[in-house]
Amino acid sequence: MAIVCEHVEDLAIVETTGFCFAQLKTRDKGSWSAAKICEAGHAIERLVASYKLADAAGIASLSRFEVWLEGPPAEHKATTDFFNAPPSATEELKKKIRAFGLSGAKLADFLQRLSIHCHQPSRQAVDAVNVRLIGAIWPGLSMDQVERLYEVLLQAAEAAQSGSQAPQTVRSAIRAGRDAPAAADAWKPITSQVLTDGQLRALCPPIASDTDQDLIARAALGEATVLELKLVRAGASETTVRGALLVRADADVAATKARASRAMTSDHEGDLEKRLLAAADSLASLAASTGATLQRPAEYIFHNLMSNVANTAAIDVDGIYNRDHRLVVGHLCGVSDQCRFGWGLS
Repeated sequence: MAIVCEHVEDLAIVETTGFCFAQLKTRDKGSWSAAKICEAGHAIERLVASYKLADAAGIASLSRFEVWLEGPPAEHKATTDFFNAPPSATEELKKKIRAFGLSGAKLADFLQRLSIHCHQPSRQAVDAVNVRLIGAIWPGLSMDQVERLYEVLLQAAEAAQSGSQAPQTVRSAIRAGRDAPAAADAWKPITSQVLTDGQLRALCPPIASDTDQDLIARAALGEATVLELKLVRAGASETTVRGALLVRADADVAATKARASRAMTSDHEGDLEKRLLAAADSLASLAASTGATLQRPAEYIFHNLMSNVANTAAIDVDGIYNRDHRLVVGHLCGVSDQCRFGWGLS
Protein backbone atom coordinates (compact mmCIF):
# COMPACT_ATOMS: atom_id res chain seq x y z
CA MET A 1 0.00 0.00 0.00
CA ALA A 2 1.14 3.58 -0.67
CA ILE A 3 -0.24 6.90 0.54
CA VAL A 4 0.47 10.02 -1.52
CA CYS A 5 -0.27 13.42 0.03
CA GLU A 6 -1.58 16.41 -1.89
CA HIS A 7 -1.13 14.86 -5.32
CA VAL A 8 -4.43 14.58 -7.20
CA GLU A 9 -6.16 14.62 -3.79
CA ASP A 10 -5.56 15.45 -0.13
CA LEU A 11 -4.88 11.72 0.17
CA ALA A 12 -4.46 9.28 -2.69
CA ILE A 13 -4.29 5.76 -1.28
CA VAL A 14 -2.94 2.99 -3.51
CA GLU A 15 -4.24 -0.36 -2.24
CA THR A 16 -3.81 -3.91 -3.50
CA THR A 17 -7.41 -3.93 -4.71
CA GLY A 18 -7.68 -0.42 -6.12
CA PHE A 19 -7.45 3.27 -5.33
CA CYS A 20 -9.03 5.65 -2.85
CA PHE A 21 -9.16 9.41 -3.37
CA ALA A 22 -10.06 11.31 -0.20
CA GLN A 23 -10.90 14.90 0.64
CA LEU A 24 -10.26 15.88 4.26
CA LYS A 25 -12.19 18.82 5.69
CA THR A 26 -11.90 20.35 9.17
CA ARG A 27 -13.83 23.02 10.99
CA ASP A 28 -13.77 24.44 14.49
CA LYS A 29 -17.52 24.70 14.93
CA GLY A 30 -20.84 24.15 13.18
CA SER A 31 -22.13 21.30 11.04
CA TRP A 32 -21.73 20.19 7.43
CA SER A 33 -24.52 20.40 4.86
CA ALA A 34 -24.76 18.72 1.47
CA ALA A 35 -25.03 22.16 -0.13
CA LYS A 36 -21.79 23.24 1.55
CA ILE A 37 -19.60 20.37 0.35
CA CYS A 38 -21.11 20.71 -3.15
CA GLU A 39 -20.13 24.37 -3.45
CA ALA A 40 -17.64 25.37 -6.13
CA GLY A 41 -14.09 24.83 -4.92
CA HIS A 42 -15.20 22.49 -2.14
CA ALA A 43 -14.90 18.74 -1.54
CA ILE A 44 -17.21 17.35 -4.22
CA GLU A 45 -15.79 19.52 -7.04
CA ARG A 46 -12.30 18.34 -6.15
CA LEU A 47 -13.39 14.71 -6.11
CA VAL A 48 -15.10 15.15 -9.48
CA ALA A 49 -11.74 16.34 -10.84
CA SER A 50 -10.12 13.22 -9.37
CA TYR A 51 -12.82 11.03 -10.92
CA LYS A 52 -12.10 12.55 -14.33
CA LEU A 53 -8.39 11.86 -13.96
CA ALA A 54 -9.07 8.29 -12.82
CA ASP A 55 -11.45 7.78 -15.74
CA ALA A 56 -8.88 9.10 -18.21
CA ALA A 57 -6.27 6.76 -16.69
CA GLY A 58 -8.65 3.79 -17.00
CA ILE A 59 -8.83 3.13 -13.25
CA ALA A 60 -12.22 4.62 -12.38
CA SER A 61 -13.70 1.13 -12.06
CA LEU A 62 -11.05 0.36 -9.40
CA SER A 63 -11.48 3.63 -7.52
CA ARG A 64 -13.59 5.02 -4.73
CA PHE A 65 -14.02 8.64 -3.68
CA GLU A 66 -14.47 9.73 -0.08
CA VAL A 67 -15.12 12.89 1.93
CA TRP A 68 -13.89 12.85 5.53
CA LEU A 69 -15.49 15.59 7.63
CA GLU A 70 -14.46 16.70 11.11
CA GLY A 71 -17.65 17.36 13.03
CA PRO A 72 -21.35 16.49 12.60
CA PRO A 73 -23.67 16.67 9.59
CA ALA A 74 -26.56 19.11 9.37
CA GLU A 75 -29.88 17.56 10.32
CA HIS A 76 -32.11 18.48 7.38
CA LYS A 77 -33.31 15.67 5.13
CA ALA A 78 -31.44 16.58 1.93
CA THR A 79 -28.13 16.37 3.77
CA THR A 80 -28.99 13.21 5.71
CA ASP A 81 -30.12 11.38 2.59
CA PHE A 82 -27.14 12.49 0.50
CA PHE A 83 -24.57 11.64 3.18
CA ASN A 84 -26.13 8.22 3.80
CA ALA A 85 -26.56 7.36 0.10
CA PRO A 86 -24.95 9.74 -2.42
CA PRO A 87 -26.82 8.19 -5.41
CA SER A 88 -30.02 9.54 -3.79
CA ALA A 89 -28.83 13.14 -4.34
CA THR A 90 -31.60 15.63 -5.02
CA GLU A 91 -31.92 17.16 -8.45
CA GLU A 92 -30.60 20.43 -7.04
CA LEU A 93 -27.40 18.72 -5.81
CA LYS A 94 -27.00 16.85 -9.11
CA LYS A 95 -27.30 20.15 -10.95
CA LYS A 96 -24.42 21.53 -8.91
CA ILE A 97 -22.31 18.46 -9.67
CA ARG A 98 -23.13 18.62 -13.41
CA ALA A 99 -21.69 22.13 -13.36
CA PHE A 100 -18.34 20.53 -12.47
CA GLY A 101 -18.39 18.59 -15.74
CA LEU A 102 -20.09 15.26 -14.96
CA SER A 103 -23.44 14.11 -16.31
CA GLY A 104 -25.39 11.04 -17.37
CA ALA A 105 -23.75 7.67 -16.74
CA LYS A 106 -20.54 9.25 -15.49
CA LEU A 107 -22.41 11.23 -12.84
CA ALA A 108 -24.29 8.11 -11.75
CA ASP A 109 -21.05 6.11 -11.57
CA PHE A 110 -19.33 8.84 -9.54
CA LEU A 111 -22.18 9.03 -7.02
CA GLN A 112 -22.16 5.23 -6.72
CA ARG A 113 -18.46 5.33 -5.83
CA LEU A 114 -18.79 8.30 -3.47
CA SER A 115 -19.02 8.01 0.32
CA ILE A 116 -19.17 10.72 2.99
CA HIS A 117 -17.90 10.17 6.53
CA CYS A 118 -18.79 12.64 9.28
CA HIS A 119 -17.67 12.82 12.90
CA GLN A 120 -14.04 12.27 11.97
CA PRO A 121 -11.71 12.86 14.94
CA SER A 122 -10.59 16.38 15.74
CA ARG A 123 -6.97 17.32 15.17
CA GLN A 124 -6.41 17.36 18.94
CA ALA A 125 -7.90 13.89 19.29
CA VAL A 126 -5.71 12.57 16.45
CA ASP A 127 -2.61 14.00 18.14
CA ALA A 128 -3.56 12.39 21.47
CA VAL A 129 -4.18 8.98 19.90
CA ASN A 130 -0.94 9.11 17.92
CA VAL A 131 1.11 10.05 20.98
CA ARG A 132 -0.48 7.22 22.94
CA LEU A 133 0.17 4.77 20.10
CA ILE A 134 3.85 5.77 19.88
CA GLY A 135 4.14 5.23 23.63
CA ALA A 136 2.63 1.77 23.28
CA ILE A 137 4.92 0.77 20.40
CA TRP A 138 8.06 2.01 22.18
CA PRO A 139 7.35 1.56 25.91
CA GLY A 140 10.92 2.50 26.83
CA LEU A 141 10.57 6.08 25.55
CA SER A 142 9.97 8.93 27.95
CA MET A 143 7.12 11.35 27.24
CA ASP A 144 9.65 13.90 25.95
CA GLN A 145 11.06 11.30 23.55
CA VAL A 146 7.57 10.29 22.42
CA GLU A 147 6.68 13.91 21.69
CA ARG A 148 9.97 14.49 19.84
CA LEU A 149 9.41 11.40 17.69
CA TYR A 150 5.87 12.49 16.89
CA GLU A 151 7.18 15.92 15.87
CA VAL A 152 9.76 14.32 13.56
CA LEU A 153 7.10 12.15 11.92
CA LEU A 154 4.82 15.15 11.50
CA GLN A 155 7.65 17.11 9.87
CA ALA A 156 8.18 14.28 7.39
CA ALA A 157 4.46 14.03 6.61
CA GLU A 158 4.04 17.80 6.25
CA ALA A 159 7.03 18.02 3.93
CA ALA A 160 5.57 15.23 1.78
CA GLN A 161 2.16 16.88 1.84
CA SER A 162 3.56 20.14 0.52
CA GLY A 163 6.18 18.55 -1.71
CA SER A 164 8.82 20.65 0.03
CA GLN A 165 12.19 19.80 1.51
CA ALA A 166 12.02 17.95 4.80
CA PRO A 167 14.10 19.37 7.69
CA GLN A 168 17.78 18.36 7.58
CA THR A 169 17.47 15.92 10.49
CA VAL A 170 14.58 14.20 8.76
CA ARG A 171 16.29 14.20 5.36
CA SER A 172 19.36 12.44 6.72
CA ALA A 173 17.24 9.71 8.32
CA ILE A 174 15.18 9.29 5.17
CA ARG A 175 18.33 8.94 3.08
CA ALA A 176 19.61 6.32 5.51
CA GLY A 177 16.36 4.35 5.23
CA ARG A 178 15.76 4.79 1.51
CA ASP A 179 13.66 1.87 0.34
CA ALA A 180 12.50 2.64 -3.20
CA PRO A 181 9.57 0.62 -4.57
CA ALA A 182 10.36 -1.88 -7.30
CA ALA A 183 8.76 0.31 -9.95
CA ALA A 184 10.75 3.37 -8.86
CA ASP A 185 10.29 5.14 -12.20
CA ALA A 186 6.55 5.29 -11.58
CA TRP A 187 7.13 7.54 -8.57
CA LYS A 188 9.58 9.98 -10.18
CA PRO A 189 7.02 12.76 -10.80
CA ILE A 190 6.11 12.81 -7.10
CA THR A 191 9.35 11.70 -5.46
CA SER A 192 9.22 14.49 -2.89
CA GLN A 193 5.70 13.42 -1.87
CA VAL A 194 6.43 9.73 -1.33
CA LEU A 195 7.29 8.30 2.09
CA THR A 196 8.14 4.61 1.93
CA ASP A 197 7.95 2.16 4.79
CA GLY A 198 11.74 2.09 4.94
CA GLN A 199 11.97 5.86 5.10
CA LEU A 200 9.49 6.09 7.96
CA ARG A 201 11.18 3.25 9.83
CA ALA A 202 14.49 5.11 9.55
CA LEU A 203 12.98 7.96 11.54
CA CYS A 204 11.84 5.67 14.35
CA PRO A 205 13.57 3.63 17.04
CA PRO A 206 13.77 -0.15 16.52
CA ILE A 207 10.68 -2.24 17.24
CA ALA A 208 10.37 -5.72 18.71
CA SER A 209 10.00 -7.40 15.30
CA ASP A 210 13.30 -6.00 13.96
CA THR A 211 15.90 -8.71 13.41
CA ASP A 212 19.54 -8.54 14.43
CA GLN A 213 20.39 -8.04 10.75
CA ASP A 214 18.04 -5.04 10.64
CA LEU A 215 19.88 -3.54 13.59
CA ILE A 216 23.32 -4.28 12.13
CA ALA A 217 22.28 -2.46 8.95
CA ARG A 218 21.19 0.58 10.99
CA ALA A 219 24.39 0.49 13.05
CA ALA A 220 26.45 0.35 9.85
CA LEU A 221 24.94 3.71 8.87
CA GLY A 222 26.31 5.24 12.06
CA GLU A 223 22.92 5.68 13.69
CA ALA A 224 23.92 3.96 16.95
CA THR A 225 25.76 0.88 18.19
CA VAL A 226 24.19 -2.55 17.96
CA LEU A 227 24.01 -2.59 21.78
CA GLU A 228 21.99 0.63 21.89
CA LEU A 229 19.62 -0.53 19.17
CA LYS A 230 19.12 -3.92 20.82
CA LEU A 231 18.34 -2.35 24.18
CA VAL A 232 15.81 0.04 22.65
CA ARG A 233 14.25 -2.83 20.70
CA ALA A 234 13.81 -4.65 24.01
CA GLY A 235 12.15 -1.65 25.70
CA ALA A 236 15.11 -0.12 27.55
CA SER A 237 14.73 3.47 28.73
CA GLU A 238 17.15 6.24 27.79
CA THR A 239 18.64 6.06 31.30
CA THR A 240 19.21 2.31 31.01
CA VAL A 241 20.88 2.68 27.61
CA ARG A 242 23.25 5.31 29.02
CA GLY A 243 24.03 3.05 31.97
CA ALA A 244 24.77 0.10 29.69
CA LEU A 245 27.12 2.19 27.55
CA LEU A 246 29.01 3.35 30.66
CA VAL A 247 29.53 -0.12 32.13
CA ARG A 248 30.53 -1.50 28.72
CA ALA A 249 33.14 1.26 28.33
CA ASP A 250 34.53 0.53 31.80
CA ALA A 251 34.60 -3.21 31.08
CA ASP A 252 36.39 -2.61 27.76
CA VAL A 253 39.16 -0.70 29.55
CA ALA A 254 39.46 -3.33 32.31
CA ALA A 255 39.47 -6.18 29.77
CA THR A 256 42.22 -4.55 27.73
CA LYS A 257 44.42 -4.27 30.83
CA ALA A 258 43.60 -7.84 31.92
CA ARG A 259 44.49 -9.28 28.50
CA ALA A 260 47.73 -7.32 28.41
CA SER A 261 48.72 -8.68 31.83
CA ARG A 262 47.54 -12.20 30.91
CA ALA A 263 45.08 -12.10 33.83
CA MET A 264 42.38 -12.75 31.24
CA THR A 265 43.07 -15.66 28.91
CA SER A 266 40.80 -16.72 26.06
CA ASP A 267 39.73 -19.75 28.12
CA HIS A 268 38.86 -17.58 31.11
CA GLU A 269 36.94 -15.18 28.88
CA GLY A 270 35.09 -18.02 27.17
CA ASP A 271 34.08 -19.57 30.49
CA LEU A 272 32.91 -16.19 31.82
CA GLU A 273 30.78 -15.60 28.75
CA LYS A 274 29.16 -19.04 29.01
CA ARG A 275 28.16 -18.34 32.61
CA LEU A 276 27.06 -14.80 31.80
CA LEU A 277 24.90 -15.88 28.86
CA ALA A 278 23.36 -18.71 30.89
CA ALA A 279 22.39 -16.25 33.65
CA ALA A 280 21.16 -13.61 31.22
CA ASP A 281 19.16 -16.12 29.15
CA SER A 282 17.56 -17.40 32.35
CA LEU A 283 16.52 -13.85 33.25
CA ALA A 284 15.21 -13.35 29.70
CA SER A 285 13.05 -16.47 30.04
CA LEU A 286 11.76 -15.22 33.38
CA ALA A 287 10.98 -11.81 31.85
CA ALA A 288 9.08 -13.49 29.02
CA SER A 289 6.89 -15.33 31.52
CA THR A 290 6.11 -12.18 33.52
CA GLY A 291 3.40 -9.96 32.05
CA ALA A 292 4.73 -6.85 33.75
CA THR A 293 8.10 -7.15 32.01
CA LEU A 294 7.02 -8.70 28.70
CA GLN A 295 7.23 -5.43 26.74
CA ARG A 296 10.45 -4.27 28.42
CA PRO A 297 12.67 -7.30 29.03
CA ALA A 298 15.88 -5.26 28.74
CA GLU A 299 14.87 -3.18 31.76
CA TYR A 300 14.29 -6.32 33.81
CA ILE A 301 17.48 -8.11 32.75
CA PHE A 302 19.86 -5.14 33.07
CA HIS A 303 18.60 -3.91 36.44
CA ASN A 304 18.30 -7.41 37.87
CA LEU A 305 21.98 -8.03 37.10
CA MET A 306 23.01 -4.60 38.38
CA SER A 307 21.02 -4.78 41.62
CA ASN A 308 21.86 -8.39 42.59
CA VAL A 309 25.47 -7.45 43.28
CA ALA A 310 26.63 -10.66 44.94
CA ASN A 311 25.01 -13.02 42.43
CA THR A 312 26.36 -11.09 39.44
CA ALA A 313 29.84 -10.79 40.93
CA ALA A 314 29.88 -14.54 41.60
CA ILE A 315 29.68 -15.20 37.84
CA ASP A 316 33.29 -13.94 37.65
CA VAL A 317 34.65 -17.10 39.33
CA ASP A 318 38.19 -16.57 37.96
CA GLY A 319 38.33 -12.99 39.23
CA ILE A 320 39.29 -11.51 35.87
CA TYR A 321 37.25 -8.42 36.74
CA ASN A 322 38.05 -8.70 40.46
CA ARG A 323 34.42 -9.73 40.87
CA ASP A 324 33.21 -6.21 40.14
CA HIS A 325 29.56 -6.73 39.23
CA ARG A 326 29.48 -3.56 37.08
CA LEU A 327 32.29 -4.82 34.90
CA VAL A 328 30.65 -8.24 34.61
CA VAL A 329 27.47 -6.58 33.31
CA GLY A 330 29.63 -4.40 31.06
CA HIS A 331 31.16 -7.56 29.58
CA LEU A 332 27.66 -8.84 28.80
CA CYS A 333 26.96 -5.56 27.01
CA GLY A 334 30.04 -6.15 24.88
CA VAL A 335 28.83 -9.66 24.10
CA SER A 336 25.48 -8.17 23.10
CA ASP A 337 27.23 -5.78 20.72
CA GLN A 338 28.70 -8.88 19.04
CA CYS A 339 25.14 -10.14 18.36
CA ARG A 340 25.34 -12.96 20.88
CA PHE A 341 22.66 -11.70 23.26
CA GLY A 342 19.38 -9.97 22.45
CA TRP A 343 18.11 -8.77 25.87
CA GLY A 344 15.05 -11.01 25.70
CA LEU A 345 14.42 -10.47 21.98
CA SER A 346 16.17 -11.74 18.88
